[in-house]
Amino acid sequence: MKTLNFLLIFFSFFGFAQKIEWNNQYKLKSQDFNGEIPKVESEKSAGSMITLEYKILSTSIWTGKIKVKIYPTFDTTISWIKPQHISEKLLNHEQKHFDIAQIFASKLQKIVDKSIKNTKDFNEIFQRLYDENYKEYEDFQIKYDLETEHGTILETQGKYDNLISKMLENCNSR
Repeated sequence: MKTLNFLLIFFSFFGFAQKIEWNNQYKLKSQDFNGEIPKVESEKSAGSMITLEYKILSTSIWTGKIKVKIYPTFDTTISWIKPQHISEKLLNHEQKHFDIAQIFASKLQKIVDKSIKNTKDFNEIFQRLYDENYKEYEDFQIKYDLETEHGTILETQGKYDNLISKMLENCNSR
């Protein structure tokens, strides 16, 4: 009976997760887009709600040391995709948005690890560091969509696919 209860809780928790944390082994699927399609007429085929989040992993009351984790998430309840437009190309384009978030989360993680040594540093400079990085992240996402026309210019999308892959390799190898 205890095993059954554990399995029900396990599947309830993981089967209905609302956010997906970025993982290099996981690729977005059409089933991950469960949000309501906007009623306003739009040429967009999909919308991904991706956030750079953070959590404090540990703090020391004796030394003041703090450990912060920066990570991107994809919200399945808000992200949407028009069923008639589902394709591998569209899913790849949306995955690249998620990958870009990982690149900037990794960049911010390195900055935080270097600059924030204790809770005082966190309280004084974390928000500024986050905001500066988020602005760069947002600008890159906008440029990506504009230059690829939301993934419809295949040659440019291919160039971004290669660029983003290299950027991911670089942030994972450091």
